[in-house]
Parts: sequence; structure tokens; C-alpha cells
Amino acid sequence: MNPKTFIGLLGFLGLGIFAQAATDWTKLSADEFARRPEVQQRIDPAHFDEALLSTAVFHETNRVRRRLGLPLFKHLAKLDDAADLKAAVGVFEPGLSHESYLPAIATPAARIASMGLEYQRIAENIARLPSYDLPAGIKQVGVRKVGGREEYYRFDTGGPLELRTYESFAVYAVDSWMNSPGHRANIVNPALAALGCAARPCEEPVSGHAQIYAVQVFFTPL
Repeated sequence: MNPKTFIGLLGFLGLGIFAQAATDWTKLSADEFARRPEVQQRIDPAHFDEALLSTAVFHETNRVRRRLGLPLFKHLAKLDDAADLKAAVGVFEPGLSHESYLPAIATPAARIASMGLEYQRIAENIARLPSYDLPAGIKQVGVRKVGGREEYYRFDTGGPLELRTYESFAVYAVDSWMNSPGHRANIVNPALAALGCAARPCEEPVSGHAQIYAVQVFFTPL
């Protein structure tokens, strides 16, 4: 299967969310976006808004760049699509790797090339993070039946776990990358000019805890 046919198949299976989104969040400034009430909603895996969360990660990354006195990343929709190629496959992979088992999109370079982009520099950050808002130091939680369904709860308080908001997950994801030297290097690299992001819901394979597979794709054109 040639790359164009393969990309078309992935689109049929669920890609192209950014083009189909009812609201183009990327047209808003960071301040306008932050004021939208949707950004403060808790993430519901059953009604997951990928475009909203991806834009939240984009704006949070630029907030970090602004604090550090670095030029802001430009948004490029094709980079969102390249990031989503990785996320669409990554949610089914057992571990974290920048290489995928599908030849047409096996590497970050192949995923960017599939979008018709020629690059001088590229980089990619990936993460698989819990959707729950767990305080620092809390690593174990309980599960119980409530109203016929399973509910995760904290051992220390007995209260149910809360899902993160779109804004708080974006902050959590970018903080996680900034605390990892290799990922941080990509975010703060002044030679990288544009950024695309993607995020897809998934589950932890053993516990079934709600997680999110997040991707950043960095790019400088040829």
C-alpha cells in the first residue's frame, strides 16, 4: 500500500479531526482560548475533544516559550495531522517509541513527509499520561462499585478520582516534558519554528485507568 492510500485509510478510520472540528480553536489567540469555558471542562473519554486538547497543549507550550524569552511556535495544521498519525497508532502500541510498525509512517520523518512537508529540522515528543488529577506522590488508587459501575478512588481521602480539565492536562503534559532533558531540549530549541500537537484517549493495559497519548511535532521548513 502506497503512503497516500495508507493515509487515506487512516483518515477514514478517524483522522482528520482537526479539519472536521466544529470550532477551529487554533484561530483564537492564547488569551482568547484560555477564556473559553470549554477549556475548563473535565476530560470525558466518551466525549473527547481532540482538537480542544491539542490546541491547549500548543498554547501551553508557547506559554513556556514566552516565559523563557524564546520566539513562539507557529501553528501548522499539517503538523497536527502528522502528530495525529503517531497518536492514532501509538494508543495501540505497548510501549513508547518514536518508531511505528507501519512502514508508511514508521518514523517522525516519514510522518512529516506524508503531509507533503520538506524539512530542515524536525523533532517529536510523545507521552502516555493518566487522565486523572492525582496529587504529587499518590501512585496507588482503589476501585469500588458505585451504582453498578466501577469507580476509582483515593486511599487517603476515600474520595473519587477527578479527571483533569483540558487546561490542567495540557499544563501537566508540558511540565512532564519539561522535566525530561531530551523532551525539554525540543521545546526550548530556538531553531525549531513550528509546532503541531495531537492527543487521543486510551487506557492503561493492566488497570484500565483512563490515559491520554499526547504528541508534539516540531518543524523548521527547508
